[in-house]
Amino acid sequence: MQLDAAQRVVLAPDKFKGTVSARHLVGVMAAAIAELSPTTVVSALPVADGGDGSVEAALSAGWRADTVPASDAWGDELVATVARLDDRAIVEVASICGLGSRQPTPDQAASATTRGVGRAVAVLLDQGVREITLALGGSVTTDGGAGLLEALGCELCDSAGQPLAPGGAALGTLARVRTTGLHPGLRDLRLVLAGDVDTPMVGPDGSAEMFARQKGADDDLIARLSAGLAHAAPLLEDAFGARGAALRPGSGAAGGLAWAGLLLGGQLRSGAGVFLDLLDAADTIRGADLVITGEGRLDAQSLRGKAPVSVARLAGAFGVPTVAIVGSNRLPLESTGTAPFAEVIALDRIDPACARDSGLTCRLVGQATRTLVEATLDLSTNTENGARP
Repeated sequence: MQLDAAQRVVLAPDKFKGTVSARHLVGVMAAAIAELSPTTVVSALPVADGGDGSVEAALSAGWRADTVPASDAWGDELVATVARLDDRAIVEVASICGLGSRQPTPDQAASATTRGVGRAVAVLLDQGVREITLALGGSVTTDGGAGLLEALGCELCDSAGQPLAPGGAALGTLARVRTTGLHPGLRDLRLVLAGDVDTPMVGPDGSAEMFARQKGADDDLIARLSAGLAHAAPLLEDAFGARGAALRPGSGAAGGLAWAGLLLGGQLRSGAGVFLDLLDAADTIRGADLVITGEGRLDAQSLRGKAPVSVARLAGAFGVPTVAIVGSNRLPLESTGTAPFAEVIALDRIDPACARDSGLTCRLVGQATRTLVEATLDLSTNTENGARP
């Protein structure tokens, strides 16, 4: 069975978090298409939306890997891999102070800090980097970016003049802010804050209320974190001249790290949009016959601009159909008609064990790729010329 040699398929999945990387998924999909039709042109476009996998997506687009010293959410030293291109860099927050597979205790959640991210940024500024994109997804912190600010030279002290303890639980004791020691490189920095949530930092649907529980906080700590962020917000915003930033949609990303970025003059952008631009996705998708995307879980949050939906909307602007292979499809029934996909295959409906088995996931992705390519491109069976049915 052969496709028209002129046909082209773009492979643009995000990762299946905790199971298979986006780059590996592209390889699996490409192999399945090559088996089905060796003459089909395949364009590889592994994508990200500001979470883990963001640096890998940049590397696939020709950026180079570099390393910088940093520390994790509890101060343990580490070496972080960042992506570099000329005087630009991408820092993946999840690789420095990420949740990963951890299950923090409330005490650990209370003291988790973004200082390590600030250390990485400071090193890049020392090296002459003038544009830094912070990929905000996957953090374990809820400190409002206080650690980042301190690592960049901001002084945060309590009423006795002592530096605050690490973590969001200490923000309620903030009494004095000094910005005179901020890193001079910040003056010329273009800071891009790439995230996929529209949560504000403070308020009834703020960062602590929406995300701190999954980072190890209990009810008491969530209340303390919320109160601390609300207390610190006006003090820091007055010091930086950025009143109201804590109420902006998206400022609550990464436990308020996005808010700290706004204080430094950063620009909030959709993580998916940032990486689609970085990958020149429009040029790759324009003129294709089909786009295959996917992610581990398709749900209502996906419709708010996560990578697969952003890919499908971009493809739709060029009249290119998009199909999706996902680990699980949890879109509300009333939203199904608004999802911009020609078809969706959910692997857990074929075999629920795929969520725990990367090998099984890859096999199912290969099968689903063949099914979608045949169905969407309307292949016909031709046994007379030796093609496989």
